[in-house]
Amino acid sequence: MREPVTELAGAGATTAEPLWRAATSARVRDLAWCTLAPPLLSDLPRDFAALAEPGAAALASWPPAALAAWQRWLASADPNQLPPTIEELSALPGAVQALAPAARSLRLGRHAERLLHFALEHGDGIELVASNLPVRRHGAHGVQTLGELDFVWRETPANTAAAGAIGAMGANAGGPPRARQLVHWEMAAKFYLLVEPGSDASNAAAPREQAAWLQAFVGPNLVDRLGDKLSHIVRRQLPLSRTPEAEALLGARVDRCEIYLLGWLFYRDGLMPAGLDTLGLNPAHLHGWWSTLEQWAQRVGTQATRSSASASPVRWHRLPRARWLSPALVREPDTEPFETLHDALAARFAEPHRDLAWRRESPVMVCEMEPAGASAPGWWRERSRGFVVPPGWEERARQRIAQPPRY
Repeated sequence: MREPVTELAGAGATTAEPLWRAATSARVRDLAWCTLAPPLLSDLPRDFAALAEPGAAALASWPPAALAAWQRWLASADPNQLPPTIEELSALPGAVQALAPAARSLRLGRHAERLLHFALEHGDGIELVASNLPVRRHGAHGVQTLGELDFVWRETPANTAAAGAIGAMGANAGGPPRARQLVHWEMAAKFYLLVEPGSDASNAAAPREQAAWLQAFVGPNLVDRLGDKLSHIVRRQLPLSRTPEAEALLGARVDRCEIYLLGWLFYRDGLMPAGLDTLGLNPAHLHGWWSTLEQWAQRVGTQATRSSASASPVRWHRLPRARWLSPALVREPDTEPFETLHDALAARFAEPHRDLAWRRESPVMVCEMEPAGASAPGWWRERSRGFVVPPGWEERARQRIAQPPRY
């Protein structure tokens, strides 16, 4: 998609908004989202921290000096020198073939990993030791693949001096300097809808209910749950880097094992229940709404009634999965009025053909759009996002939530 020509710098870094929202380039927005957007969690939930050995599972954190340097670099970067978007790769099959085999996937999660890989490889102060590293065990019955390490890195010696005063204080005192620690990151970019537990689990603050609430965050396709994902990372993925096989590959023992979890969480009609901070959720996490077709129409109608004549005009945009990461910025012809979109979704959810059942069963992500402003005439930017869910989806979601945990 051709992007707006504005007076903004290449990355669009002259506004007070964060780069992952303000940049005019989709490449910059996605890359900034993967490195600078708020994480989903501010604390690892107790139920999952208890599954790991002491010090073997924590939330990821960039070295402050390296993160500041990366943000400065990205704000003035030439978008043409940054990784292409999924849509660009899809349109140019040759571009996919030019990538390394492990990086050719057009899946959204793999794309997010590509972007983080780029940042770790190009950011000042960080040495990327390994990425997508398969760990194998040789046994009597052949070679067994145990798994794959997403990223292993350490700070560069040049960054040690800047971080030395900090590294000698606090939790790092008495241990190896943080600046040269070997760090293992497992990354996940996830999108979950909260279908609140019943009244028997209504107290989110109760520790015994923590796991139940985290299982109530489900993916739109009902395959994934937040609780299952955290459990898998803590039980299976993070311990992999401390196996003898991984240590032999890396030539050193990993000092820190961390979860790099980004994404969006969606709440019924955009209303977040109280007590979510007790689940370890970051108060600043990115969030949207989910509604049935009827609830969405009712809410939009109520908002239109309350809005004054001077309010910004609103249009809508269906957001394809390839562009779920960062906020949308599109041309006006790629937007549509509410009535047109509502009728299209109603027809989709009534799909009569058995071979196209996925159309009537899958939620659709849509964005509420507003004019991008005088700097980008004819362009519209995302004001909010959410999933419109089809009939029966909530019932299927509750059935999925009730299933036993997967580890």
